[in-house]
Amino acid sequence: MLAAYQAWFGDGKHIDVGYASGNPQTLRKQITDAKSLGISAFVVDWYGPRMEFEDRNYAALQKVASDNDFKVAIQYDEAVDNPGASTDAVIVDLQYAYDRYFGPQAGTSRQAYLRYDGRPLVFIFPKDSGVDWRRVCQVVGSWPVADRPLLIYKDFDGSYADVFDGFYAWVHPGSKGWAADGSNWGEDYLRDFYQRMQSKYPDKIAVGAPISERPPHRSVRAACPHTAPTSGV
Repeated sequence: MLAAYQAWFGDGKHIDVGYASGNPQTLRKQITDAKSLGISAFVVDWYGPRMEFEDRNYAALQKVASDNDFKVAIQYDEAVDNPGASTDAVIVDLQYAYDRYFGPQAGTSRQAYLRYDGRPLVFIFPKDSGVDWRRVCQVVGSWPVADRPLLIYKDFDGSYADVFDGFYAWVHPGSKGWAADGSNWGEDYLRDFYQRMQSKYPDKIAVGAPISERPPHRSVRAACPHTAPTSGV
């Protein structure tokens, strides 16, 4: 089971939650708590080196994870600072992640990076920035296969579906919208996600949530053919 994780607390730009995301003691406690709940990895919102605070905190988290038998992965938010150069920015950011976090030169903490069939998983959170993912995947595809990341995109992307290695379900109520009493938590959305994965993308990785019961807040299990073991987002 995976849990979505934000590493932006403590810089004054977000609500004060009583801790700083880069504090090693805090990170160790969070990992211990997560493991007690059956969570095996954090998928961390990450913006590349352009957001130094979050990047430093991710590096600290990966280091603590490597010391505590835990896994982490990045959920890359598309670059939107300069839409005309967004494709080049994504390539630069992913190269940075390869060099620093999961490639062969990344150091000992790379052992904590989440992998599937031996390859690192990079989750993509789209921002409609006009990224040419075909070109991005051509560049990534030239990297040594052992550390070549599997790119997992949010929901589905009709334009580039063939170049992604898989898709993940996100928090979504479906066509009915959110219900005030909590009765509509997204079951229709999840059923549609799995049906589409099975019918249109049976050869790709699916990461999502179970639909037999209401999923826990912000962390869900995976329950679908071709799903990475102990996975969910």
